Amino acid sequence: MGGLFAADAAVHGAAYGVALAVSIGAMGFLRRQHRRFGRLAGWPGRVTMAVLAAGTALAAFAVYPLPAPAADICAGGGAAPAPEPLMLLGALDRPAAAVHAAWTAGALLPAGLLLAYRHRRGAVAAVAASALIAGGVEALQYTGLLGAYPCPYRVAAVDDVLLGACGGLAGWSLGAAAKRMLPRAWPGAAGDLLPPSALRRVLARLLDLAVCWFGACAAAAAAAAARAAGIAVSEEGLRAAALVAFAAVFGAVVPVLRRDRATPGQAASYLALAAAGPPRPAPRGRALVRSALLFVPVTALLATGLGWWALLVPALHASTALVRRDRAGLFDLIARTRTTTRTWVAGGMPDDLMRFSPPGEAPPPAPAGAVPAQR
Repeated sequence: MGGLFAADAAVHGAAYGVALAVSIGAMGFLRRQHRRFGRLAGWPGRVTMAVLAAGTALAAFAVYPLPAPAADICAGGGAAPAPEPLMLLGALDRPAAAVHAAWTAGALLPAGLLLAYRHRRGAVAAVAASALIAGGVEALQYTGLLGAYPCPYRVAAVDDVLLGACGGLAGWSLGAAAKRMLPRAWPGAAGDLLPPSALRRVLARLLDLAVCWFGACAAAAAAAAARAAGIAVSEEGLRAAALVAFAAVFGAVVPVLRRDRATPGQAASYLALAAAGPPRPAPRGRALVRSALLFVPVTALLATGLGWWALLVPALHASTALVRRDRAGLFDLIARTRTTTRTWVAGGMPDDLMRFSPPGEAPPPAPAGAVPAQR
């Protein structure tokens, strides 16, 4: 286990594909949480964000860093050694092996802690889940990142799975103690009518940017395969074209088709684009203007290799939000829109706030004396 960035074009596609999958998974996780519980606020909301951060960090730990170039690890013509049981545990007297064991066990410690503290799972479930996650990490590495490498780029050791299970058990012990010392971590469902926080709005935009950028980079990695087939394709040109296509879909097509005028990242965070004034969705024309003011300059700067300058666009937008009481950004003032919650413009209550009765269920009996006797 272990790792961070790849510098070999042969595995760029797989590396960006993993980042794209994590970004889409984060969207699904946030949408599920907001749909069930509504507004994620207070300590339970912070713990929910910790679950998302722990999952993202674990995915990065499983894949990165990728060795480069890929041909070097297979220069001998053979594959990396096959999984060997208890290979590491027999060498813990060496500092490098001890450090590796500590990192391997520590990577699963947050999972065990959150399973106990937030999800209220038992020790057996936490250990089993941690072992299953560790086994998936080892399988991913043994298959050479699902075939991206011509041979396994790390040794997949069975004792890494055991160490992961031990880390999960240690985390579960900490989580059991946290349940007695810290506030309740499971969210309580609440209406989502208050203005969204700045962090929630920023996270929604980061998800949009992550899917657009990593999707474009993963598509551009196909340029290497196209050149191998004899087709002259520029990786930079393909990345720019894919980025423009993703930005058009995220910034124009999706908001126009959705009732709440939200981009995919905003929809995952249960945000909406409303018209200034009464609680109603923004007109399509205003939504397009609002998206163009944000997506066009950012996409142009990223496509031309000036990505760091793209940070000036959100900074310019936030300049008015910092001083206005309604937290309206500069682009909102120009387009006469406001970023609000989906509940504010479309209605609806969180799933866990609603009580459902199965079809055909008999109503509960009325208390004695509640119904006047018929004469």
